[in-house]
Amino acid sequence: MQKDGQKSGASILRVSKAAQYHTVKELLEESKANSVYYTLLVLSSFIVACGLLLDNASIVIGGMLVTPMLTPVLAIALAISVGEVGALRRIGILIGKSFLIVIAASVLLTLVFGLPQNVLTFENTVRTAVLYFVVALVSGVAATFAWARKEVAAVLPGIAIAVSLVPPISAVGIWLSALQFDAARFYFLVFLFNLFGIVMGSVVVFSLLKFYRTEKTIEQKEADIG
Repeated sequence: MQKDGQKSGASILRVSKAAQYHTVKELLEESKANSVYYTLLVLSSFIVACGLLLDNASIVIGGMLVTPMLTPVLAIALAISVGEVGALRRIGILIGKSFLIVIAASVLLTLVFGLPQNVLTFENTVRTAVLYFVVALVSGVAATFAWARKEVAAVLPGIAIAVSLVPPISAVGIWLSALQFDAARFYFLVFLFNLFGIVMGSVVVFSLLKFYRTEKTIEQKEADIG
């Protein structure tokens, strides 16, 4: 029994080279700045912003399922794990543009429809920020395993909900529209905590799964994209 347990424990960190290369190509392909990515991002931005303005969690969750932002964040972790500066720069610019798009969508909707009295709850506490970080860290680990081990890929929609990348950015735009700069700054920090947590958890998993062996594949894929 003990030997079987040791064997199954070790196998979770064993990913074939073919699976590694497939994961790399898929992640980099889906983190390209193309019309599909931007269309899904804009749609999810409006859905999440509407959900926050309506104080409707179901709508927010729906928007989080649509957003494509998780993929480039995982791709950043992959680039860090391998030390691929070119990919890191390209995807970093994409995430920066994505941030601005989400902000613009939430600002626009807030200016048009106004800020309801019951919109959001601003809890400027260290506890809130730390809990967001813990969720992001664990989600980064889970998402990376799901990408590398296709037999657990079914959990990705749940991870997309848990990660909560778009809602804090949308909240930044909403609070900026209301000229509530302390609240906007807080949610911006929450987003940074989430981003750092996901990348940190993902880097650990990519390292454990020995994805540094795929450096040449990443370089070639980046050359194709460029």
